[in-house]
Amino acid sequence: MRLNSDQEYRHILIIDDNESIHADFDKILRHTSNHSELDQLDLELFGPGDEQVEQVDFKLEHAFQGRDGLEILKKSLSEGETFGAAFVDMRMPPGWDGVETIKHLWDVDPCLQVVICTAYSDHEWSKIVENLGQTDRLLILKKPFDEIEVVQLATSLCEKRRLLDLSRQKMESLEHTVDEQSLELQDALENAETLIQSISSILVSLDSNGLVSRWNPIAEQVFGIREPDAIGKAWNELSINWVVPENVQRLVSAGSAKGPVRESIQFLDSAGSTLTLEFHVFPIVDEASSAARLILANDITLQIMLKSQLDQAQRLESVGQLAAGVAHEINTPMQYISDNIRYVSKTYQRLKALLDCLPSLIDDSISDEEFLTLRGQVIGSTTKRKLDDWITQIPEALSDSIVGVDAVAKIVSAMKEFCHPGRDEKSLLSLNHILNSTITVARNEWKHTAELETDFSDDLPDLLGFPSELNQAFLNIIVNAVHAIRDQIEGERIGRGVIRISTRAERSSVIVEISDNGGGIPSSVRDRVFEPFFTTKDIGKGTGQGLAIARSVIVDKHGGTLSFDVEEGEGTKFIIELPLTVDDAIEETDANEIQMEAVS
Repeated sequence: MRLNSDQEYRHILIIDDNESIHADFDKILRHTSNHSELDQLDLELFGPGDEQVEQVDFKLEHAFQGRDGLEILKKSLSEGETFGAAFVDMRMPPGWDGVETIKHLWDVDPCLQVVICTAYSDHEWSKIVENLGQTDRLLILKKPFDEIEVVQLATSLCEKRRLLDLSRQKMESLEHTVDEQSLELQDALENAETLIQSISSILVSLDSNGLVSRWNPIAEQVFGIREPDAIGKAWNELSINWVVPENVQRLVSAGSAKGPVRESIQFLDSAGSTLTLEFHVFPIVDEASSAARLILANDITLQIMLKSQLDQAQRLESVGQLAAGVAHEINTPMQYISDNIRYVSKTYQRLKALLDCLPSLIDDSISDEEFLTLRGQVIGSTTKRKLDDWITQIPEALSDSIVGVDAVAKIVSAMKEFCHPGRDEKSLLSLNHILNSTITVARNEWKHTAELETDFSDDLPDLLGFPSELNQAFLNIIVNAVHAIRDQIEGERIGRGVIRISTRAERSSVIVEISDNGGGIPSSVRDRVFEPFFTTKDIGKGTGQGLAIARSVIVDKHGGTLSFDVEEGEGTKFIIELPLTVDDAIEETDANEIQMEAVS
């Protein structure tokens, strides 16, 4: 399968029976010199950036009916071009409606990312889900829509499609490579010497004195040391530029004396690049003090890079799914801010006649006749009751507007923190603040499904961590709870869900508990919930990466623990424990993780 270029993944299909809608999409998504309004919106929402972001130019295809759109999609695929996303109108008389059109589009391209565009409220999400299924390939965009919302959706969905296709192809390639290696190993077992010559992994054996007795061609290739130069030497005598030499020496000596061990080790190759090897060391026991070892190692640098790309795809998927909800959350306070400002403006115009008279009324030189004339004008322009109402309501309108501005600022700040790229080094962070940001960003996910209650400790100490990664981990657990509650609601077992989040400090760690009344994790799958790509959801409803990523962030990157308690038929409580202090072993692991991320 050929991977398309970035430009091909900026290919978008517009299906709408309204010609002006097509013109709007052209104006928004095609690169022109007149984007001042969109740039101003971007500046107001997110503030000035360090660098000027280049305007993305999308390739648009237009269709006025669902059947025409389907034919365009078929033709594009036959020519080897992939659409990143499609914006589909819900109502397109007299042909197919939006739901029927999407069904046909997915029959041809199941991975197509779709945005339903509708100006009507009679299309309930539950009805759409009933026809199309619960899927992460589908979002809803209400008309009239904001330019920046359309750009965010188009950019996120096209990039999501590209990364998912890239990840899938690389995984297929990697699985194919692993399958080939397994077959080679199985055949090589029939002849030990053939194994040494043909194995695609590094294979090194040490004799009872700890000296190299076997050094296969892969070891020569990876380390750049010829077999004659390696045979008869100890590990610490070989000219390999290990990142942490002590770890290697410990691994092949005391670390593996009692049984097989596995560990990731890094070294610098001749070009100065950092490569990561997954070492498997097996003791060859002939006597208690023997230093004989069999060492198998594989270069997993590419796998680490692929994992990083999968993590990024998950993050982009989360942002894409949350974008419409965040826009909706911002729209509500913006609406009453707008109404209040219009009221103040209108009222000021009414007061202006009174204000224009004030300078003359307080002038000592004004005659009684002129004073009575001005007073008559004032009395004629308004009443005491109206004036009392204005004096009371204007401060209230301004106060409400300030509250609305604060609400918008809170939402935007939370979204910026969530989308901020991860740092290479840990920093001091407030766990309560991280959780509040995640709750704010995910509000549109849970507010229609559950009540969210918090019980945060006021004296919770700061801890060292990666804020962006913790945001993602907490979001995955909260969204997982929302999905479980929705299943319970759809099965009419509960009326509305409850999610509770609490924090507290315990000696050298902080505890976060996230509980729900989503019925609990079934006993048959509890041992597998943290496995990558394992999911109990139907195809298209989940990737099986959410809890696996949460565990990787909490356990691997922060040296913490992630566990859960289940009350059968009631719900699940996830318990996260994060250490306040980092011991030497964890610091070494973090250093390796940082170097791996730097390589990727």
